[in-house]
Amino acid sequence: MIGGRFERQLPIFGEEGQQKLMSVTVGVAGCGGLGVTLITELAEAGVSHFVLADPDYPEISNLNRQFIYAMSDPRPKAQISAQWITAINPLAEIEVHAESFREGTESMFDCCDIIADCLDSIKDRLRLADYAYSSGKTLVHGGVCGLEGQIAVSVPGKTPSLREMIGTSKGDSEVPSLGAAVSAIASLQATEILKIASGLGTENEGKLVTVDLKSMTMEKIAF
Repeated sequence: MIGGRFERQLPIFGEEGQQKLMSVTVGVAGCGGLGVTLITELAEAGVSHFVLADPDYPEISNLNRQFIYAMSDPRPKAQISAQWITAINPLAEIEVHAESFREGTESMFDCCDIIADCLDSIKDRLRLADYAYSSGKTLVHGGVCGLEGQIAVSVPGKTPSLREMIGTSKGDSEVPSLGAAVSAIASLQATEILKIASGLGTENEGKLVTVDLKSMTMEKIAF
């Protein structure tokens, strides 16, 4: 019997679904604002196997939204994130890559069942989209700019690739970021992953879900 820590979510996922959450391996590309909220909520829900990839180190401008970092800690974000996960779940198994997802590093996510796109580079995001689709891995995308955000779920063989859904997105530039808004979008992204990994499923496969947090409205575009 699974109980105790997860008893409040067992009515949602069931014991079999909870076991699936504890067995799934999630790759997280990007341990920034989206990534730190996402890993926190996945670990709290029982996800115990992670592959983390991020080449960056904490900067002072990160601290309004990337709440697990401090300027006094000089380690790479991926390494700090791994320690954060094990503080939540001491039994978690984590593979750390203090490097970006780029050509030649694709194999870092070969062992993953689901990949979370928490990147802020369009170039890297589309490269990740191509890898996920060609390798048959479900990709759950999250993006945010100011008080607007988006979520998309790409499932190879069932839906278009993420490149087809967001391929016309604007190029890379520094975007406004509010911690509460970033966490809200990351929470939606984490919820999609938990639904998929547990077997509960999602109705958002092949859809781009846009969220306007200023007006508190949501729209879906089906592909």
